[in-house]
Amino acid sequence: MDFTGLIAYPITPFTSDGEVNYPELEGLVAVLGRARVDTVAVLGSSGSFAYLTAAERTRVARTAIDAAAGEVPVVVGVSAVGTREVLNAAVDAARAGAAGLVLSPVSYVPLTNEEVLAQTRDVSAETGLPICLYNNPSTTQFDYGLDLVAELLELDNVVAFKDTAPDAQTFEARYARLRSLTSRPVSHGVSGDLLMVSGSIAADAWHTGPGAILPMYYAMLRSAVVAGDADQAESCRRVLLPLIQHVVNLRKISGLHLLAKVCGINAGDPRLPLLPAPGSEQRELGRLLDVVEATLGTELTLGT
Repeated sequence: MDFTGLIAYPITPFTSDGEVNYPELEGLVAVLGRARVDTVAVLGSSGSFAYLTAAERTRVARTAIDAAAGEVPVVVGVSAVGTREVLNAAVDAARAGAAGLVLSPVSYVPLTNEEVLAQTRDVSAETGLPICLYNNPSTTQFDYGLDLVAELLELDNVVAFKDTAPDAQTFEARYARLRSLTSRPVSHGVSGDLLMVSGSIAADAWHTGPGAILPMYYAMLRSAVVAGDADQAESCRRVLLPLIQHVVNLRKISGLHLLAKVCGINAGDPRLPLLPAPGSEQRELGRLLDVVEATLGTELTLGT
């Protein structure tokens, strides 16, 4: 498991009474397994991991791995406020048959470099599964320095870095800098859908929540970007960017649930205390999706 290509982070669907909708999750993952994604990642930010109990997280991981049926590798987010909970989640993921782990430095008090280093070493020693480090400073209040990433890559099973940046130039500079700091193989992937749909960053991987709802469109764009097909990339970018911009401008998680609804997915509302995105936004998302489908073709979303 090397965390390369298109990595789709599906939402965790909920029923009308706020329970996890496991049959719907099973269907979402099964479809992703047949779509052109390289990896499915459950229990990421898109999957509402922070709002699930430990038992629910274990069942979500097992449901997804069973639903993928070996057609696509499934990696599992194991982030939690306490290291004990992180280690328990890592063990559960390994027992369920996860192909790898995604780990971000979540904490009520922002962590130090030494604390992140210690926690990652503990997780690395606990399971041996390949680990992708996740840089999500807007949520965790911890921004990975590249020297720290290079040090963590000395751990045998730390193999990937899910990174973000304010613009393409900054990401490319960080990409080149990390390569200069380590001789270890690493997948340096990009997180941030506006960066992806700008069509200007190939990276080793795209880590995406919207791409789990619109997998074929994202696969089409990524293929064009990686191949250097500027015309095809521009055709995709021109129609995808307004749709993704609108989703990004909505509240995190709530916007993804509304996009799923527009695409015909029975994902329900996010779990409280998160409130759903305003229903008035549904019409505009539908209009923007119609433009994408009219330009790039239909039957390319999970719900169609």
